[in-house]
Amino acid sequence: MGLVVRQSFKSTLVTYVGVALGALNLLYFFPRYLNPELIGIRELLLGVALSLSIFTQLGLQSAMSRFFPYFQDEEREHNGFLLFSLGVGSVGFLLFGGLFWAMRDLWQGLFAANSPEANRYWWMILPLTGLIMLQNILEIWARLHLRIVVNALLREILLRAGLTVLTLAFGHGYLGWDAFLWGICGTYAALVVLLARYLHLMGVLYLDPSRIRVRRALRPLMIRYSLWMIIGGAGVVIAERIDGLMLAWLTGLAATGIYSLSFFVGTIIEMPRRSVSQIAGTLITHAWKSKDYATLAKLHGQAALNQMLIGGMLLVLVWTHVEALFDLMPNGEIYKAGKWVVLWIGLARWFDMSNGLNSEIILNSPYYRFNLASILFLGLVSFGANYLMIPRYGLTGAAAGSTLSILLFNGLKGGFLWFKLRIQPFGRNTLGALALLVGVYGLGSMLQWLTPPTNESPWLILGRVVWQSSLMVGLFVVVLHRTRLSPEIRQGLDQALDQIRRMTGSPSQ
Repeated sequence: MGLVVRQSFKSTLVTYVGVALGALNLLYFFPRYLNPELIGIRELLLGVALSLSIFTQLGLQSAMSRFFPYFQDEEREHNGFLLFSLGVGSVGFLLFGGLFWAMRDLWQGLFAANSPEANRYWWMILPLTGLIMLQNILEIWARLHLRIVVNALLREILLRAGLTVLTLAFGHGYLGWDAFLWGICGTYAALVVLLARYLHLMGVLYLDPSRIRVRRALRPLMIRYSLWMIIGGAGVVIAERIDGLMLAWLTGLAATGIYSLSFFVGTIIEMPRRSVSQIAGTLITHAWKSKDYATLAKLHGQAALNQMLIGGMLLVLVWTHVEALFDLMPNGEIYKAGKWVVLWIGLARWFDMSNGLNSEIILNSPYYRFNLASILFLGLVSFGANYLMIPRYGLTGAAAGSTLSILLFNGLKGGFLWFKLRIQPFGRNTLGALALLVGVYGLGSMLQWLTPPTNESPWLILGRVVWQSSLMVGLFVVVLHRTRLSPEIRQGLDQALDQIRRMTGSPSQ
């Protein structure tokens, strides 16, 4: 777990710098320089490309992690597994990209009534899909070598910095809208080139076709697994992306634009989970291979508790100050319609984090079919819920429908792991973690009551948020440091305090 903590800590720091930059884009530059319809166009096109890229990978997003131990051989360049994966991805791109092109009339027909402007830019989807596919494969390869920090730097900072430049250039009249969209493709292309360069400097960019060797016994296993991954990919697309796509289909691009900003705020809390799961997935694969169930249970419990605490603290901070957030946003009165989206999505992501590594354990196990069948089923549930709730409740209906699918999915996964392995993510400290989060929320609510928001200047609003958040975080940190609620977080706080003492020359206590 030490390697997980070190890499995850560094990656989390980078990720939150990227989140800050993303927040600046989505919560300031976008509302200032783009209207909701333009934001909705970008969100729709990028959402379709991200969804299509899942299919074009032909299951590689999970198959690479699952089967890498069987190819692992440094002297033989891991038996050409990287080039083999790139070849599979290329075949998937030709297959599903060609299918998407053939069905372009259906795509355009879906959005002709409520989002006709999006049909002018469908040409952007295929090149963006191919670049995202390459990015994902190269990132997975770096992750298999237990390196995620540079991945995070490029994904979280390069892409968002590029988007900042493009938005400012568009806002000041230096770029047209078409050039803005092509510029987004350009930033993904730069990311792919830099990832390849990084792997080359690491000495693991193995592209010798003569090294490719896939053992005969593995071939049918890989094919069956990848087919299941494609089915699961359909479920992921429906469960994770359907809300934004259906908003554009059923209501229009303006609603999609407003929803995307609120959705971003709600998903901020899951940033630590992304870093942990990237590294833990590789360790879980090795634990399954050696049938080390004790390690699986330990990783599962540690991840659940720490993610519950950190994600819960972020959710409390976000929801306590959600009104101030919209007050600080340019044209915030327009985007305040998405306030309840923040809560629904935030609760869903926190619940997902609090359930530990359910998905990672099942996906890397012999029982992966259960996970994929459940994803597909719950994706259909999400589609049905969104179809019924969006026309009636609009933005909030989309968020609630997606939240319902996530809650059901985690319940099924948790029950399945208990039935098969008798492991579950909750322990004696879970109630203590919940009590601490309730206490911090109570403090935040009391501070809001004592200093109710008024018609203040942006600087006064920001100052009020900062000092109230400081008191809330202070309570959270002091309790964690004074108790054994989370040994991992307490150890991290001790190390941070020792570092501060060394820097200031203060004696250790």
